[in-house]
Amino acid sequence: MSRIIRTTLQCLSLAFACAASAHAAPQGTSTAKLDFDSCEKPQYPHADVQAAHEGTVTLHFLVDGTGRVKDSKVLKSSGFATLDEAARAALAQCSFQPALKNGKAVQQWTKVQYVWSLN
Repeated sequence: MSRIIRTTLQCLSLAFACAASAHAAPQGTSTAKLDFDSCEKPQYPHADVQAAHEGTVTLHFLVDGTGRVKDSKVLKSSGFATLDEAARAALAQCSFQPALKNGKAVQQWTKVQYVWSLN
C-alpha cells in the first residue's frame, strides 16, 4: 500500500449518530442505545478510498432484549453499496443497551447513521 493511501487511511473519520426519539418516552420506557465502546471503527473499503467515495448511510436495525443486533436494513444508501455493507457489517458486531418497555428489556427497531468521510 502506498504511503499516500496509508496516510489517507489514518486520516479517515467516521461519525455515528443514533436517531433520537421525537418525544419523551414514558417512565420505565426507553429506546435501544448503542454502546460505542463495544464497536470497532469499520474498515473503509480500499476501492472506495482510491475512488474518493464519501457518503452517509442510514441503517435500520433490530436490537433484541439482550442488546444484540438481530437484523439490519439499509434505509438510505450512501450511494455506494460497499460503504453501506461495511457499515452494516460493523454495526452487527456492536452491543447495545436494549430498549425498555414497562421496565423490561424488549426488542426494538432503531436507526443509526454512518458518515463516511476521507477528511
